[in-house]
Amino acid sequence: MTKSNLISASILALSIAVPSQTVFAQTLDEIIVTSQKREQGLQEVPISISAVTGATIENRSIDSMMDLSASVPNFNIQENQIDTTLMIRGVTTGNNKGFEQSVGLYFDGISYGRSQLVRTPLVDLERVEVLRGPQPTLFGKNAIAGAVNVVSAKPTDEFEGKLSASYEIEQEETQILGVVSGPLSENLNGRLTASYRDMDGWIENTRLQRNEPAREEFYLRGQLAYDDGGPLDVHFKAEYASFDSFGYAMEALNPQDGYGLVFAGPIAVETDEDWVRSSGDVESNNEMYNGVLTANYDYGDHTLTSVTGFVEYDTKEIVDVDYVGLEILDGTNQTEKYSQFSQEFRIASPGGETFDYIAGVFYQNGKVDVTDQVFLGSFLNLAGPPVSLLVDSYWDREYEQSSDLFSAFAQGDYNISDKLTLTAGARFSHESKSGSRDLDIEALPSNPAPNAPTLAALWAGVLNVGAHEISGNRKEDSFDPLVRLQYKASDNMMLHASYTQGSKAGGFDIRSNSIPGTPGIGNPGTFEFDGEKATNYELGMKFNSDRARMNVSLFQTDYDDLQTNIFDGVLGFLVQNASAAKVKGIEADARFLISDNLEFYGSAAYLDYKYTNFPDSQCAYQEAPTNGTFCDRSGFTVPYAPEFSTNFGLDYTRDISDGLEMDFNVNVDTSSSYFLVTNLDNNLVEDGFTKLSGVLGLASKDGNWRLSVIADNLTNERIKVIGGTLPLARTFVQLASGGALDGIGYDAIYARPRNITFKLDYNF
Repeated sequence: MTKSNLISASILALSIAVPSQTVFAQTLDEIIVTSQKREQGLQEVPISISAVTGATIENRSIDSMMDLSASVPNFNIQENQIDTTLMIRGVTTGNNKGFEQSVGLYFDGISYGRSQLVRTPLVDLERVEVLRGPQPTLFGKNAIAGAVNVVSAKPTDEFEGKLSASYEIEQEETQILGVVSGPLSENLNGRLTASYRDMDGWIENTRLQRNEPAREEFYLRGQLAYDDGGPLDVHFKAEYASFDSFGYAMEALNPQDGYGLVFAGPIAVETDEDWVRSSGDVESNNEMYNGVLTANYDYGDHTLTSVTGFVEYDTKEIVDVDYVGLEILDGTNQTEKYSQFSQEFRIASPGGETFDYIAGVFYQNGKVDVTDQVFLGSFLNLAGPPVSLLVDSYWDREYEQSSDLFSAFAQGDYNISDKLTLTAGARFSHESKSGSRDLDIEALPSNPAPNAPTLAALWAGVLNVGAHEISGNRKEDSFDPLVRLQYKASDNMMLHASYTQGSKAGGFDIRSNSIPGTPGIGNPGTFEFDGEKATNYELGMKFNSDRARMNVSLFQTDYDDLQTNIFDGVLGFLVQNASAAKVKGIEADARFLISDNLEFYGSAAYLDYKYTNFPDSQCAYQEAPTNGTFCDRSGFTVPYAPEFSTNFGLDYTRDISDGLEMDFNVNVDTSSSYFLVTNLDNNLVEDGFTKLSGVLGLASKDGNWRLSVIADNLTNERIKVIGGTLPLARTFVQLASGGALDGIGYDAIYARPRNITFKLDYNF
């Protein structure tokens, strides 16, 4: 899609949004959101926001944040080999557990700031709200790219229940959900939700003789809500989830130059894109606990709110980090333990006054422990001495971090007139953080202690890994203001303009393999990195009528000291602050009720993301450096940032008898091409895609049951979602040829291919 086509599409959507003279019996449903800590209609919120209802999530069998992001333009989630990242408008973190997330993720008012929590299953929800652009005032300092607000379905005043079972025929996926909700006493309501999911996967691992990525998930949520009609109401939620995965949706591909000559014969690596791979065992086991206590107290016309939260999770992983069937880096063990306590107090004015406001204070403490053991396998014997001395040696890396965050925030709306409102707000934050990283190189019995000095030198020389101990402490303050004007141009149209500053905390590098100043073949290691700053300018329009909704936003965000994660060309990753970047674009969405039975929805995004000053980026394969060993990426784009992305579809419902109704949905997701690696290697690019999905349902008109068929990726598009260079590929080509050859191989993780699910819902 060209820019002119996007503009034409926006004009068409605007023309569609003009109210029709035809009289209809129905109107578009209003979606209520809480993105501003108050209940508001979606069209009243003067920011770029998308909301996906719980009914849509359930009917389309969306069970993860990654699946949800596929249908929200300028929103992307990637689950990669060792981490998960959220992205809004192309802005994200790298694959490093030392990073704070650039997108704030909140479940029922509690921050899920660690990347592993993004994998929490989506079960029994009221809605998911995606807020684009910096959201520091109400969501915290690290929401520098945006925020995602997940809201669970709440206990009901009347008894109700649900049983749901589904089976997917392509990857043999089974899901079961049970919900019971209703009064427990006169003033106390409860809700209990339980779900189970099991899936076999879609890529054949020939070495392990299994399909990958297999999944097994169990989720349990209990809620209590107390309200006696007085000034106090209290809500308590407790959750437990275990979500395990086995294997990657990955393939090796696109070998270059000498790679195919060295990795040939009995050590050949399968590089055809054919849903077949070979690797050692990969397993990720996760347990998460979460408790939230929310209390609201009516103090006169004001509301006092307390939100107390506790989050804990434990991750244990076995990773084959060479990503191929050869025994190079098999059996890597990784663990992560995290605990978090948070407390927020807020006061909110009643609303509807000349001056409305919300203000509060926030405290959060977090502790994380990460371990990483990387073993070198028997494949190194082929290189002969001295490299073969590395066989059965390993590194043992441990990282610890603790942090304390204090902040105060306020936001006020001054209604200058019936048409014009001025909003001003700010958040001040103070954060202290300490971290330490220890890396030891160990020898097993096959390489006894006398070889230890040789091993240390070989690790540093061949793999750019050096034993070290390093620690640090950081303290940083941030002040993030917001100014916004909102103008009601007519009963149907609202215009808004805003200026926002955002920030993201600095921290410590968990993944670097050597300390700063310790050279190897590649770059010296890194440890501490600085925080990010963002300045956002936004113009928007919201149109609202009974039959049509239309929203358009134009934005530009300038980033300073952008945190980036750079592959060192051998085995590790380095953290540094790229000097500056600029993100600008257009986002538009529309809903239109064509008839009482037929609704059209659509959204589109144009994104222009470029580094404005990034002289020290990693070079692509065979690219000549422009700055020593680095390449200048100033003026270049970033990975995972398609210029155009869209989502559109139709919802159709119809009565087919006195007791039956039919519903039908067709959904289309599109994306233009995008790079898959930070160095913008042209050998690893997703060329763009159009993904077609649909739902066909048959239900009783009294709502007691529904039978549906859910089809996703009907045209079986092969979509690369993330990629990289095969670890040590280039190193081994050069070692095996004595420096006479150069060559490299790549890897990519793919989105799920075609899948068709049969589902039965029974409500009581």
